[in-house]
Amino acid sequence: MRLVLTLVLALLPVDALAQALSAQSAERQLFAPEKKAIQVSGSLSKADQATIKALIPLMEQQMQGAVAYYSSIAYAPDQGLVSDALQGAFNHHSVAAADRAALRACSAAKPRGAGACRIAARVLPRGYEARPFSLSASATQAFSTRFNALKGAKVFAVSPATGAWGFGADQRTAINGCRRAGARDCAVVVQD
Repeated sequence: MRLVLTLVLALLPVDALAQALSAQSAERQLFAPEKKAIQVSGSLSKADQATIKALIPLMEQQMQGAVAYYSSIAYAPDQGLVSDALQGAFNHHSVAAADRAALRACSAAKPRGAGACRIAARVLPRGYEARPFSLSASATQAFSTRFNALKGAKVFAVSPATGAWGFGADQRTAINGCRRAGARDCAVVVQD
């Protein structure tokens, strides 16, 4: 019965989890944290696609770190790519979360009356395919190395809205670790 319950839970998106996954079930869903691919919108012109691809390394230089998955870049088409409306959301736990954050930032930055924002590009894990459970690249790295190395009881918590995460020997420690990044929606997603 436990195996059936674990399989059913593994098929739910992170936002819908009412009960945490086991570390083993979660691990099977994750991608390699260091391997990424850039997906550029086919609705952009070839020149705009090249611009977006060139922006990623510039963003990495500016942020002094890799633009890791799951990240999205949004823009207001009637403003063009070179505008304040070009906004990004980086290192979230899912494509949907990164898209929502980038679109929200773009909508806040664009001029009043400008058209709706769209996704220009995404940074995804290499070989990406939709899976029921996902973590950001940094959370995946910590999960695979530090979290899995813990002996005894362990809990991993995430913020679906911000990409923050934390872990520890109990729920309180994991949620407090996630909240230290300023997140308010931290929830337990893995518990052993």
